Amino acid sequence: MTNPRFEPVDSSQLLQLSSDPARVVMGLFIFSNILYAFATLDQVKSPGPVIAAMIVVNAAAVLLVLERPDPFPLVLTMIVVGAVAISTLLVAFQLPDVGPPGRASWHLGSNTWMLFFLAMRRRPGAAWLGYVLMAAGTLAWTTSVERDIVEGILLLDTHAAILFVGSLFEVNLRRTARRINEFGEHSVASAVEAAEGATSAQIRQRQVRELRSSAVPLLERIVEHGPPQTEAERLHYATSEALLRDGVRGRSLMTPRIAAAATEARQRGVEVTLLDDRGQGLDSGEAMVRMGAAVVQELDAADEGSVTVRLAPQGRPIAVSIVTSRGRARVELDASGQAMEGP
Repeated sequence: MTNPRFEPVDSSQLLQLSSDPARVVMGLFIFSNILYAFATLDQVKSPGPVIAAMIVVNAAAVLLVLERPDPFPLVLTMIVVGAVAISTLLVAFQLPDVGPPGRASWHLGSNTWMLFFLAMRRRPGAAWLGYVLMAAGTLAWTTSVERDIVEGILLLDTHAAILFVGSLFEVNLRRTARRINEFGEHSVASAVEAAEGATSAQIRQRQVRELRSSAVPLLERIVEHGPPQTEAERLHYATSEALLRDGVRGRSLMTPRIAAAATEARQRGVEVTLLDDRGQGLDSGEAMVRMGAAVVQELDAADEGSVTVRLAPQGRPIAVSIVTSRGRARVELDASGQAMEGP
């Protein structure tokens, strides 16, 4: 039985950043950047750097909705942070030297929201680094045009508050994801435990039915007629007892062909031992067929002595060993049922 697996969720999955609605929002974000950039070209010194900044910001924003596991890949994170720094320098030094910049400083809001979602994707440190770079570029422009530094701070304070809220939200979102993952893993573990319990119960019921069908008639016969008197009867009882033992000690070896060959060998006086230390069959149905053919061949060839067939624990090079007392012959098979060559 293959155990079910729980796939952990992360922040981007909870926010559904890769969903169609998220892409629609991203499209609106890109459109608004284009609109603000072109609508304010008459307020800036040179339109070229502003248009270049708009392209850089929109390209970086597209990266944030890519389907990538969180934390957001470091290379993509650095690209987004670099886009924030570059766009800030491109736009800031094109703003008017006097008066409020107004909508011409659209890049500050766009960059802040990119950093907000970067923090959502478990990169809050990188998001704050991007904010520091944006603030440094803005204050550098403020001092270069001899504006009061307080004006630069006032351009940035609201954006700092937005990013701070995003950082707190990321902490809570990560905590929520962890709780969901813990609950999911617990649910899967409970389901596996219940399934294993049901499987064990089914195996026990099947074994009881097999025991009842094979042993009960023999026990009833003993009750009615007493112990077996003839050699043939004793051999019949011994063979039946051996088959029951094989069902417990060699469960994975008890295919119809092997069971029949083992019974015939025992009736010829051969001591047959089937041992399952693996707990399951070989890797495939073809491997089981090849193993069955090899075991039956050795059982059919034995006229006396003993034959021991053992399924080895998983992970060992030798998956099946067949040892006969006839010349101390030994046959070894791998997990695919192929014969292994001797050293």
